Amino acid sequence: MRVTNQMVTAGSLRNMQKSMQRVSNLNQQVTTGKKISAPSEDPVIAIRALKLRTTCDQLDQYKNKNIKDAMSWVDTTQSSVQNVYDRLQDVYYYCEQGASDTFQTKDRQTIIDELKALKDAIYKEGGTTYAGRYLFSGYKTETNLVFQDDAAKEGLSYNITQDISPDSIVSKNVVLDGVKPEDLDGILAGTTTYQQPTSASVYKLRLAYSGLDNGTPSITVTDANGNQIDLVGQAGANFTIKQVADSDTYYEVDPDGINYIPETGELILGENVYNQIKTASNISVNYDKSKFAVGDLRPEMYFNCTQHKTLADGSIQDTDYTVDKAGQPIKYEVNFNQYITVNAEGKDFIKHDMGNKIEDLANAVQDVLDIENTIKKLKGMLEDPQYKDDKDAVAQINQMLEGADVELALKKENMQKLFGNNMTNFQNFMEDVSSVQAVVGTTYSKLELIETRVTEQLADFKELKSSNEDVETEEAAIEMYQAELVYESSLATTASVIQKTLLDYL
Repeated sequence: MRVTNQMVTAGSLRNMQKSMQRVSNLNQQVTTGKKISAPSEDPVIAIRALKLRTTCDQLDQYKNKNIKDAMSWVDTTQSSVQNVYDRLQDVYYYCEQGASDTFQTKDRQTIIDELKALKDAIYKEGGTTYAGRYLFSGYKTETNLVFQDDAAKEGLSYNITQDISPDSIVSKNVVLDGVKPEDLDGILAGTTTYQQPTSASVYKLRLAYSGLDNGTPSITVTDANGNQIDLVGQAGANFTIKQVADSDTYYEVDPDGINYIPETGELILGENVYNQIKTASNISVNYDKSKFAVGDLRPEMYFNCTQHKTLADGSIQDTDYTVDKAGQPIKYEVNFNQYITVNAEGKDFIKHDMGNKIEDLANAVQDVLDIENTIKKLKGMLEDPQYKDDKDAVAQINQMLEGADVELALKKENMQKLFGNNMTNFQNFMEDVSSVQAVVGTTYSKLELIETRVTEQLADFKELKSSNEDVETEEAAIEMYQAELVYESSLATTASVIQKTLLDYL
């Protein structure tokens, strides 16, 4: 093949251009630290880089956002659940003291106040928040578990359906015909009959709330065979239910009757009624409540119910709520296709029965304090000029003092039994809370393990990403130096190859 000067020149220039391009490419790698600056330079590296960058971004999201947020949620939950446990433990210690009645008269009011404060503290934990979200309200993270203020309960009333186990029926010791100093004048005048205090035992079914609306609730019993029957008016039983407003007759119940006490939220069962339902599988009570106190648990978080809300124009808006028996887990994605439940539901460890039993304890102490004050008042009446010179009055006051001493002994006995029996109840409450603590603690431990695993994965994928995209600076610099030498050599060689021809002189 004939080689011309033009062919040599063109080839030399073309090769020199390649050497210059290589120098340029290596210079760009050294200055940017990257193997390529455009996908077209190496599509394989470009595609792999997109996948690795996406994976790194996802792992970074899991490690620094999702897992951190989940751990903070769970950590806050742990603290709140521990607070509930500690307050229940405080109540348990009071039960230990009350069972032996180590309380002094001067301390009783303080104990009552302490018990009420403990109840408020337990329920207050239901309103714990994290990042503006309520922790224990299930999916309703914008709604407090309790009525936190007057505005929250304004214009609300509820029709509540509460399912109760027959095991919740308890025997309650009560004192009938308590001594009342204010009856003295009537007794002396013969218009009032004095009766010595006596003790009685009744069957009590406590509803979730006190201060219920007037009217009688409907009660449906499910027997062991799954059959539902209307307890009141049941064929062959002739059971009746009546609302009782007079505290003197709260616990005077007919064997075939049920006393409904809206003030205390109690159903007092007659003997025959109790025998009929004690083997049932479930008792369902439907009742109304329109007056709530700040700190009360919201019914919709615990029961199937209908909320009636009075709007600004006076109309009523009804909303039905159904308890999700499967629970309302809030899940965080903490790794690829790996989810973890971060929330605990308040209904699992903050219960109405806790507050009700604390109220019962406080009321028992109040009963003893009241009769002690009654005795003090009666003794003062013996020194009252109105009565001290009246033999009949003095005799009656002394008889009432004897009765008051009997009543004091009965109420102290009732108080001691109540505190003693509730030791087991509050142990059970603490066990329930401990179960939630165990779940929450396990969740936190899992998150720590997942965080370690994700951190390792992120480090591995960052290394792969760097290996795919980044150049070794030292090697690239050496290659660029070598390429520059080649380029400079090509310049010198090309200069000697391209010689002048005869045409340059024509």
